[in-house]
Amino acid sequence: MPSFNVRFIKTVCDDMGHEHRACQAVFKIDAASLSAAAQQAETDFCRQKSIGDWTVFADVIELRTPPALQVGMGQLA
Repeated sequence: MPSFNVRFIKTVCDDMGHEHRACQAVFKIDAASLSAAAQQAETDFCRQKSIGDWTVFADVIELRTPPALQVGMGQLA
């Protein structure tokens, strides 16, 4: 089953009006698909924050498949 790294991001402005991306939470989710990983992460995030809607604390969800570990001859330093 594939693993996904899921980050909940909130865009905030500093006192000069510049936008910055602030990570609100990170999850590693094992799921059969990207959409299943997103749903599980949303559920876990809401449970962790005791809220019903993740958009209260974040603007976007980033989902990534972690890079595969490459182990083989000549790749270890």
